[in-house]
Amino acid sequence: MPETGSVRASLAWNYGAHLLVFAVTFGGMVVISRLLSPRELGIFGVGMAISGVLGTISYFGVANYLIRDEALSEDTRAACFTVNALMSLAVAAVLLLLGTMGAGLFSDSAVPEVLCLMAAVPVLGIVEMVPATLLTRAMRFGPVSLVQLGKAMVNAGVMVLLAFRGWSYLSPAFGAIAGALYGAAAFAIAGRGLATYRFSLANWRKIAAFAAHMVTAGGVPIITARLSELIVAQWLGLAALGIYTRASQLAAMVWDGAYGLSTKVIYVHMAAELRKSGSLRETFLRATRLLTAVMWPAMSGIAVLAGPIVHHLYGPQWDAAAWPLALLMAAQCVLLGYAMMWELCVLRDRTAWQARMESTRAIAGLIAFALGALVSLPVAAAGRIVDALVGYAIYRPKMPELAGAGRDETRAAYAGNLALAAVAVAPAAAVMAWHSWSFSAPLWQLGLSVIAGGLAWLAALALARHLLFEELRLLLAPARAAG
Repeated sequence: MPETGSVRASLAWNYGAHLLVFAVTFGGMVVISRLLSPRELGIFGVGMAISGVLGTISYFGVANYLIRDEALSEDTRAACFTVNALMSLAVAAVLLLLGTMGAGLFSDSAVPEVLCLMAAVPVLGIVEMVPATLLTRAMRFGPVSLVQLGKAMVNAGVMVLLAFRGWSYLSPAFGAIAGALYGAAAFAIAGRGLATYRFSLANWRKIAAFAAHMVTAGGVPIITARLSELIVAQWLGLAALGIYTRASQLAAMVWDGAYGLSTKVIYVHMAAELRKSGSLRETFLRATRLLTAVMWPAMSGIAVLAGPIVHHLYGPQWDAAAWPLALLMAAQCVLLGYAMMWELCVLRDRTAWQARMESTRAIAGLIAFALGALVSLPVAAAGRIVDALVGYAIYRPKMPELAGAGRDETRAAYAGNLALAAVAVAPAAAVMAWHSWSFSAPLWQLGLSVIAGGLAWLAALALARHLLFEELRLLLAPARAAG
């Protein structure tokens, strides 16, 4: 099994750098929300939704093949580069086709303009994919984190600068292009010696089949989320999409920053543990207990404070995003109930089964979202909770078997963490209830409630002798010794 200290160091590197990435990206979101209207961001949102669906198809599976393959030969690297390049060029071609010939498909003539610009992003991603993935496989998270930070800074900087200069809905598109250009160049330099840019079709069928399973098993939720945004744009209008994407992007940032970032590290270590010992049990149980102890309180807190967060950060014109944000965070709390199911299925070669299950879940979730969109934006967002509950019913019973852990052990990994979340959010919920859940509740009271909740959470961790408290103590030990 991988050294616990190695996992701890990898997570510390990732979280430290990602806090900066989050600050830069979130800061850019706040500024751009003050500069552009919901309609302008809705126009860009349509372009992002379409390119996101297509981009998931091209990138998702090949990258995971590179991480999972045991004997990674030069021919395999070249074949992965080739398959990804061909799929990325196909995505770019579709975006250009929609941008130049699909004007009649969209309610606003500005959308095709954004699609034409977004076609550059998958082309630039051809250069980035292999070195970025191989650096991750090699557990060199330092260079990966630094490049991602630079990419976020370039994206946000260009976007805000152009918005200030009046480029309207085009500013986020040019920001995305600038970030992709920086990422391609920086990863090519950081990953020199690891990556290959040679074309080869060796084992391309095996790679393509694995990629198809990965897209169906792990990419379907991403595609479903993007299709949901297109439903909002078509049925509720571009302004409603702009409002929804403010909520969904913040929810996605929280999810990717905590769960997604952690599981990138955990997945690599689980794969190494499986190759070495044939077991996933220990890493799975530890990771589950640590993730839910952190993320359930954080996500519950954001759900409770969604109104003030949106009102004070984005401005009153975005208040309608508060309910969707709260509901999306509630859905993510349910998703954590079967955290790391995708990683388990990939490592246990159960991707074909998961692909079928994800298709079932996606259809149910998309139907719930679409029916909700017939009523209102908040009811549509509640459809994401239905999606998460369907996934919980399908996956939760299978987790002990795939992890190689007992059912009691798996239940124990979650035990008590919901109570931790309740302790952490109780002060904030009390303040919001006192002010009748007003979006304008005094910031100083909310700030004190968050501090009180954090201290209560730490105290509960210590009293319970929680694994997370021990990890925090070990992480801070070098600093105390140096002091």
